[in-house]
Amino acid sequence: MGENINKISKKKFVMPDTYVLVIFILLFMVAMTYVIPAGTYDYVEGSRAIVPDSFHFVDSNPATVSDFLNSFFKGMQKGSTTIFLVFLIGGAFQILTDTGTIDAVLSYTVQKTKGDYRLIIPAVCVVMSILGALGVGNNVALAFCPVIIILCRKLKLDALVVAGTMYFASNSGFTTSPMNPFTVLLAQNLSGVTQMSGLFARSVMWVIFTGIAVWWTLRYCKKILKDPSKSYMEIYEQTPGDIDEKKSMNVLIKMKTSHVINLIVLIVIFVVYAYGGIKYNWDLPALGAAMMVLAFVSGIVGRLGADKMAQSFVKGAQTMVYSALLIGFASAINVIMTNSSIIHTVIYYMTLPLLKLSSALATVGMFIVTTLFNFFISSGSGQCYIVMPILAPAADVLGFSRQVAVSAFQLGDGLGNALVPTSGLLMGTLGIAKVPFNKWLKFAIPASGVLASVSVIFLILMTLIGWS
Repeated sequence: MGENINKISKKKFVMPDTYVLVIFILLFMVAMTYVIPAGTYDYVEGSRAIVPDSFHFVDSNPATVSDFLNSFFKGMQKGSTTIFLVFLIGGAFQILTDTGTIDAVLSYTVQKTKGDYRLIIPAVCVVMSILGALGVGNNVALAFCPVIIILCRKLKLDALVVAGTMYFASNSGFTTSPMNPFTVLLAQNLSGVTQMSGLFARSVMWVIFTGIAVWWTLRYCKKILKDPSKSYMEIYEQTPGDIDEKKSMNVLIKMKTSHVINLIVLIVIFVVYAYGGIKYNWDLPALGAAMMVLAFVSGIVGRLGADKMAQSFVKGAQTMVYSALLIGFASAINVIMTNSSIIHTVIYYMTLPLLKLSSALATVGMFIVTTLFNFFISSGSGQCYIVMPILAPAADVLGFSRQVAVSAFQLGDGLGNALVPTSGLLMGTLGIAKVPFNKWLKFAIPASGVLASVSVIFLILMTLIGWS
């Protein structure tokens, strides 16, 4: 009996599944609706911007058991755009994969680089960071995950490298972009700051953040390639196709004309989408349309036939069920807080202490507050409409420029995206790569700490020199 007790005591703690964590958070928020008083800001007529001095308490409306149970369905409704996109991505890339294009291209890439992750990973990270700076990278990260999974399988890496190369790199670009239409440009507009001003300083930050993202991902790759036991997850196992002699890294697979055409189609689709995102503010529905173009064209070029295309699409969509449901469950948290009218109360009390700090500390306070806001409002543009009308006037009172306040918001919003389970694109990417949220945090928190330190130094420096 003593031996059994020892065995039990030595049993390692196992982190609950991501779904369990999200439900625990949801239950905590339900409890908070009985503690946090309900309140709201008034909105500017015909706008999503709030009136800064208009906060007032309203009648309490705590969540009930019925609200808790209904929040899952309403969360699915709220996240429906991203959820549907995830299914379309899965289906489209399965069709592309079944044409043999991805396997041929990756085999060719690995052969030419001799499987050197030190060349492949940085190149992918920089491209994703550029797309992130344009405001479309996090969406593209969701779409390109299936491709990078195959690449990392060939390089004998793990799923965290997929998420790091795709989401962490793109989000680093998103966080420091001088031209992101969903954060910096919108924040400048709401704050009365000249559009695209501060270009040089933000570009320097983009270079620094991208460099850190590349370094961190390469550092992890080197560690697990040297000692696979140090992987936070299991190294991808080689599939029968990878072991097959014809698909060995030592043998170059000859690319067919159809493979080349499909590769060109893939590139053109994402170039067009990136352009549309910048020029016409295309969002997730447009990416969904792009995925359908990819599905139809690649299937036809690859001569799969109508029945095979249909079967491939359904098979691919099925692999996305975990990710899709997780997005809806995470959105339920926002549903509870919004319907119980406690979101604005949280915002009000979190920003109130900023008015009592010195200029430099208040700048850092804005950054911290905005980072924490991501848990409640994961949308950069949605958060911008709520936060900037408060932060911009506060900057005037505290004696530093609104340009600094814009960067405090931008940096906080971007860094928070990579750490909160309410971020639909993050959870979608992790779901596709099959990375548990706790494993992701183990990878992302230290790197985010480095990025946060750089952000704080930048904000204090910009405040002291009077950046405007």
